Amino acid sequence: MFELKKIELTDAMPLRQKVIMPSASLEDCRYLGDDHKETMHIGAFAKEQLVGTASFYKEHNAKLKGGNMYRLQGLAIDPEHRNELRGQTLILFGENLLAQKEIHILWCKTRASNLPYYEHLGFKDSGERYNHAEKGLQVLMVKHIL
Repeated sequence: MFELKKIELTDAMPLRQKVIMPSASLEDCRYLGDDHKETMHIGAFAKEQLVGTASFYKEHNAKLKGGNMYRLQGLAIDPEHRNELRGQTLILFGENLLAQKEIHILWCKTRASNLPYYEHLGFKDSGERYNHAEKGLQVLMVKHIL
């Protein structure tokens, strides 16, 4: 059985650590805004085991035009469950929740090597790029929800 639902930050952090920041402490896997009341943490469960997580933050990006915006960050899928559409399903579930809040734009930053994945999910390359010391070339991606 596969289930999607809102989860607590404390549920998301161990999977973030495992997938995104394996050499970091659990506390270092916390992002700015994780504790805000508008932030949504969503989990994908297979047989009651958390196998994917994504977090959505109410955050405006001055480089983008538009009204109500949220940021996608912390998309983490357990390596044993990749290629099972978990990430795509998590993002679509989050987008539906955001649309109910009348959020117009979802944006994220990703490595340039991840462009095809996010484009497949309907995100567009904004043209904004910057070099991150640890992550390399980053691209600002945007998706219009409403």
